[in-house]
Amino acid sequence: MTIEIANRLIKLRKKNGYSQEELADKLGLSRQAVSKWERAEASPDTDNLICLAKLYGVSLDELLSTDEDVETIVKEQVKEDSKKEGIHLVDNDGSEVHITNDGVEVFDKGHKIKKMDKTSQVIAIVEGALTVVALVTYILLGSLLGMWWNMWIVFFVPGIIGSICRVIHKKNLNKLNVAFICCFIYFFLCMVAPGGLWHPLWVIFLAIPLYHSIVGSVRKLNNKPEDDD
Repeated sequence: MTIEIANRLIKLRKKNGYSQEELADKLGLSRQAVSKWERAEASPDTDNLICLAKLYGVSLDELLSTDEDVETIVKEQVKEDSKKEGIHLVDNDGSEVHITNDGVEVFDKGHKIKKMDKTSQVIAIVEGALTVVALVTYILLGSLLGMWWNMWIVFFVPGIIGSICRVIHKKNLNKLNVAFICCFIYFFLCMVAPGGLWHPLWVIFLAIPLYHSIVGSVRKLNNKPEDDD
């Protein structure tokens, strides 16, 4: 699908007063399929092209005419085919999962609800590996030094490190796992301090809503969504 044809599909759809959702319903497809056509990421099959031409009251020649040369069209097709490589799962209810070189995309009846890019996948893998390391560390320290009662706090570390990585990657402070950080600090200080500080230190948990309120307000002032996943 060339950009020229994709733009023509957008103009014809809007000219005929259809939203992507309405057009998808008429064709028995997901809105995501229509969206891909209009982003030149996929091409309608022959049956859908015929339906589109009839819906818009134009000929197939009018629908598909382009001034681009053969070489450009071939390059676009190769680019489109490369995007199709990978694993694509479609459920009966219209939900879809696409795993490609670009990452993982999840759609709920055509609406994208999650995308995990390569960096996010690496972070998830590292976080999983750190969880295993934390488990091994806990078992070793518990077995060798009898630290079963206090070393369980190491299980907070993978989540904290993973959230810091996501903050850096997404440039979104909402990704920081403040709850894990507060729990780790609270239990660590209470267990190492003589006599314990269980009562006064509980105030540290007030930092959780305070942090998210401040970060959320700042992001709204900068016209950024609270969660950009």
